[in-house]
Amino acid sequence: MRKFLKHTCALILAFLVLCSTFSFTINEHICGGVKMSVAIGVDADNCGMEMETNIAVETTMQQTPCCDDVTTLIQGQDELPSQQDVDFTTHTFIKAFVYSYIFVLPTTDHEKAVYKPYVPPPLIKDIQLLDETFLI
Repeated sequence: MRKFLKHTCALILAFLVLCSTFSFTINEHICGGVKMSVAIGVDADNCGMEMETNIAVETTMQQTPCCDDVTTLIQGQDELPSQQDVDFTTHTFIKAFVYSYIFVLPTTDHEKAVYKPYVPPPLIKDIQLLDETFLI
């Protein structure tokens, strides 16, 4: 049981370090104030309502597009802190925590006591029939 717990904790911590170092982008396509599509890591699908730009025809009034693309960059850590950055009080706390976890807290890995199955005594006389008392 203890080995399984150690492996599970190590796997969770390794996954946490891996996820904290990732960087990724979230692309959103907003059309008319409504979010049409969201994509992680790739360009979001557009709705097909982009304005066509015609260079030959000039208009005096500038039209604003109804669609907008929003890109959000989530930056991960570039460098992880080394063990030299940890100060003396942190080391003391970790030692005290480990000591209290291992030696002070009780463990529940005791073997269960094995008892023989209970056998009731044999029924010699049925007292309910002799006294004629029945629970209704």
